Amino acid sequence: MKNNKKLILAGLLLAGSLLTINGQASTVQAKSYGKAVTKIAGNGNYAIYHNVSSKGPSGKFTSTKYFKHGQIQSKKSMSTKKGTFWRIIVDGRDVGWVNQNFFARNKISVANEVSLVKNSSYAFPTRDAINYVTNSQGTEVDPSKVYVSQAHVSTKETTVNYSYGKAKASVKVSVYNGQDASADKTPKKGFKTIKTWNGGSKGSSRNWNAAHHYRSETTRNTFKSNGLTLRTRLFQPRFLSLGYGQAGDAMGQVGVIPEGMTVNNGIFTTSLFTSSNSQYGHLVSYNLNALKSKYAPQNLTTMKWSTFKSYAKNIKVSPYIKLGHGQSLGSSSNYIYVLANDNKYNNGPASEEILQISKSDMKINKIWTFRISDNRYIHNAKFVGDDTMYALFHNGGHNCYEYWKLTRDGDTWNATEVGATEGRFISNSPVQGFAYGDGHFFIGLNDNILKVSESGSAQKHYHLNTKREIEGMSATGSRLYVQFAQRAELTSGKF
Repeated sequence: MKNNKKLILAGLLLAGSLLTINGQASTVQAKSYGKAVTKIAGNGNYAIYHNVSSKGPSGKFTSTKYFKHGQIQSKKSMSTKKGTFWRIIVDGRDVGWVNQNFFARNKISVANEVSLVKNSSYAFPTRDAINYVTNSQGTEVDPSKVYVSQAHVSTKETTVNYSYGKAKASVKVSVYNGQDASADKTPKKGFKTIKTWNGGSKGSSRNWNAAHHYRSETTRNTFKSNGLTLRTRLFQPRFLSLGYGQAGDAMGQVGVIPEGMTVNNGIFTTSLFTSSNSQYGHLVSYNLNALKSKYAPQNLTTMKWSTFKSYAKNIKVSPYIKLGHGQSLGSSSNYIYVLANDNKYNNGPASEEILQISKSDMKINKIWTFRISDNRYIHNAKFVGDDTMYALFHNGGHNCYEYWKLTRDGDTWNATEVGATEGRFISNSPVQGFAYGDGHFFIGLNDNILKVSESGSAQKHYHLNTKREIEGMSATGSRLYVQFAQRAELTSGKF
């Protein structure tokens, strides 16, 4: 008889959640999902509970205010007399049960404004303006499933309408006349052309490998060359979500491929993709002013609960949005800027998208398109404040690097060439990072960083020996920030 009771109890545990109510055991069926769905937080703050039963939740222990800007996923929901509750996972860590009203339900969030330069050679994909779409349960929906009244806009002003179920949104798309610029700077003498290792990273940080099970790093790095010393500032988590194969939608996984980064006033933002071929991904912002440890963010799923609450509050994850290659980022006090270009497009007359993303909620606020000319497609740029962007143009056929300054006047981005440098620099590596600081440009290629003046004069060549790809650079004053791949690692040093 005792054995039969044990078998019955085991079956109940497998079938649902076994809870104790008034001293008596009862089963409550929870709806489980094989893979996690992605949830979008709403504006309100709600209690989080340890338990739920058919009567409702119990064991309140924290609030959603710590987690509303994290990556929220769920694999289980339960209907109760007090409403539907979901067991949420935040930044990859199991947290607890929250009322479904916490989520943004039947909602389409789009950019507030879209402004296009008139260009018959380019049509803006209107789904690029979507931040997120949710169903009646607050579960994120793939943007491709949304009805859009006009899939592309090219040369005519219009209002684009979006709908999914009960959710609706619209955005006005304006079109302005632009003017192509001309390159008129004589290239200055450059660096001697050299070769480096080619392709993806050939090395990794100490523990980022199968032999060490990709475990956390515990020792900082120091990289030195020609007067530049870069030291570890932050080792980043492998994932800010559940890992490989655990998300049931394209929006769920955050990581594991970084592409670009920016630092401003202690806020470090990086782009993360699940595939190097994807043009959609997430932005992640770390408040370095609050996250003092170089190592702790690697351990979000295992650190003390009180520490996790503090860290989760200081890490923000954007929705799954169009980022293009995601290598060209910049930031001001209030916004993150992304040049959402297509790195597979070599050169030609297409326009390029600039995204303005609010630091407060990590959503696209505004989109502009621009082009310098019909034969200057930009792959690398760095934003300096809200109205200025420096762009790097490099094409093998031109055998030089050109530096362009774009300033915004209303909705118009006007381009002027400020300098040029002759040569190829590194013959077998693409540009992997571009920064501007204190009157200098920095160009990152595999294991190499080149420093040039604003007019294009070659100044310094820093040769590193990491065998790891550079994944974006940023400069603030006289400090240079460089991110490396495998494991994603932010370093910094004075130049």
